[in-house]
Amino acid sequence: MEQNSLFSEIYAIDPATDLYMIEIALDRYADVFNEWDPAPFKRRSLDDDLELYLEGSSEEIPLCYAIELCFTIPPGIRDEHLEEETRNGLRNSFLFKMYLLRRELAKINTQILRYIVLGFLCLWISAILSKRLGADTLVSLIIDALIIGGWVFLWEAVSLFFFTNREIYHRYRLYKRLYDSPIVFRETAKTT
Repeated sequence: MEQNSLFSEIYAIDPATDLYMIEIALDRYADVFNEWDPAPFKRRSLDDDLELYLEGSSEEIPLCYAIELCFTIPPGIRDEHLEEETRNGLRNSFLFKMYLLRRELAKINTQILRYIVLGFLCLWISAILSKRLGADTLVSLIIDALIIGGWVFLWEAVSLFFFTNREIYHRYRLYKRLYDSPIVFRETAKTT
């Protein structure tokens, strides 16, 4: 419960949904996207600073807590059509990032399989050569090189599986979380 109160101090909880809010203040809807990208909102890339902020905020809030993206805009400029386009653009951007990460995972998994096959092949060839050929210096050197190469390939497979895949999967879950989060727009309170 103490951790729950800690996050309540850092991130506000939306009383209507009971979700932790990642709050972003906008001057206009276009601030969500990269200003140099001329594509329509639904295909436009996100603003770099906003993307970093969303990633960092999502990482700070543990996955066991649900989040929502809450955009506040100045009074008088709400436009439901632009809000829906912005929501679609955000979700498309997160979906595209997830697609790229899935492709990268598939590529790495193919490399892992290749390294495992090459590693065991090198070890198998070295075992056959050591049984069939004599203890010649050159043969011994080739056998040692195959053994070392085999273990290097296997270590690289282990490294990719346990370290690189884990990092990519973490980023995938982060974007999946952002993709699944409700996106709400609210006007800032008028100051008098």
